[in-house]
Amino acid sequence: MPERFLGRTLGRFRVDAIIGAGGFAWVYKAYDPELDIPVALKILKPQYAGDEKFEQRFRREASTAAKLRHPNIIKIYAVGREEDAVFFAMDYLPQGLADRLNVMTQLPEPMLIRMAIDVASALGFAHREGVIHRDIKTDNILFDEHGNAIVADFGIARAVATHTDSTGTNMVVGTPQYFSPEQARGLQLDGRADIYSLGVTLFKAATGQLPFQGTDWYEIARQHVEDKPPKPRSINAQLSREMEDVILQCLEKDPNDRFPTGEALCEELVHILQERGETAAVRTSGIVTTDTLSGSVSTSRLRRRAKRNRTMWWLGGAAAAALAIFATVRATRGGSSSATPVRPITPVPTGNSRPATGGTTRSRPALVVNAPPEASVSVNGVSLGTGSFTADTFPAGTYQVVATVSGTAGCPTLRAEDVATIGPSGIDTVTLNPRNCGLLELDIKPDGAAYTLTSLSGDKPRTGTVPLARPLLLPVGAYRIMVEHKFCAQYTNPRLQIRAERSTKERARLICDKG
Repeated sequence: MPERFLGRTLGRFRVDAIIGAGGFAWVYKAYDPELDIPVALKILKPQYAGDEKFEQRFRREASTAAKLRHPNIIKIYAVGREEDAVFFAMDYLPQGLADRLNVMTQLPEPMLIRMAIDVASALGFAHREGVIHRDIKTDNILFDEHGNAIVADFGIARAVATHTDSTGTNMVVGTPQYFSPEQARGLQLDGRADIYSLGVTLFKAATGQLPFQGTDWYEIARQHVEDKPPKPRSINAQLSREMEDVILQCLEKDPNDRFPTGEALCEELVHILQERGETAAVRTSGIVTTDTLSGSVSTSRLRRRAKRNRTMWWLGGAAAAALAIFATVRATRGGSSSATPVRPITPVPTGNSRPATGGTTRSRPALVVNAPPEASVSVNGVSLGTGSFTADTFPAGTYQVVATVSGTAGCPTLRAEDVATIGPSGIDTVTLNPRNCGLLELDIKPDGAAYTLTSLSGDKPRTGTVPLARPLLLPVGAYRIMVEHKFCAQYTNPRLQIRAERSTKERARLICDKG
């Protein structure tokens, strides 16, 4: 039982809570006292921890993944064994793409493109390092506190795949809903299999549904091999044609017709933004030459424009697929090769918010959130990145919108929140202004003088008398200070500025009637 590890210390990590479970491992929230940070601890289930060969393979693959140093790949801190527990520790990122899609039926396109750039950048780097993920899906794409997409579980599917091959077990390796055709057929994989799985993930994020669905895993995997995916715009007409083309190219049956590398996909997405006058930073590690990028991207664009009516690339069609799928996929809803986080999200009202598929699109309700660019924004507890955004992908319902910024401990304005009510039509706008604080020292004479601080942004006035027991902690911004004392002339400073994490001193000597 997973509870057996709660309260224990494995290596240097204290196990605090269960947060997820998958086919081969349990996932816990733990504490690292050396770094003073929470971590996610993945612990092998006993049936795998007791297999020496699998344990060695698991630790080797986890160690390989730990060497992947890229800003969009989850960081692994340690791989080890403590008595009966085989584990590895990684960044604790409690929210991911699956959580966002649990709140929003679809991602707004700017958010979709940013996520795709992050994941493609991570895949491109890993593939250059010789590591294929094999299980890209919504559950394995997480988000950090700044809204950057982080890919988890690199190399783990490979360890499980080798184990099932050697033991002859009929365990699903990867997730059939996200299988590439070559993965469904049991063929040798390269990085383009991950590009296909990312295409499935983007399809899901753009439309709210998977491209291939069925009553059992065999049927779903067969569709990956044989059937064309529906066009994303037939489900979400708000999606641009350029983004639809990108998704469909990722989903090509023949690996040669997909984007050849993660960098090529990344470059195409950046090109889309540039044509719209937008910019995006591609975070990468390692050196990729400009010639390599532009060559692969140009080839990709030519392939996308070309007609794709060639003869199907696979041999044997359904018969070959059936044999391979039957050997690797059981038609049950068994375990997955990676852990699925528990999502503490209250279900939101569902409702058909998708546009009609005809020539005209009906207006959809929208949520507009205005927030500072550095503010982390969440809706119903799910992080949606930083800064302002507009989304028309929320079902009708009531949502709690929260914006937070980091800053001085005790600052009362680091968090701002409001409730948005989205109806069947119209726009609901929420404006949040979380702010850091600074200190104000008052050097004012005579003692006993009364001050009034009025924020020019409309905050509640602050009053008191001098001298102060300690400096005042105030939200950043402009203030008007007025100081009064009996028999003294009033002192006023109409433009007192408080700056973040800085101390400001206001000095005044009131002119008083001594008679």
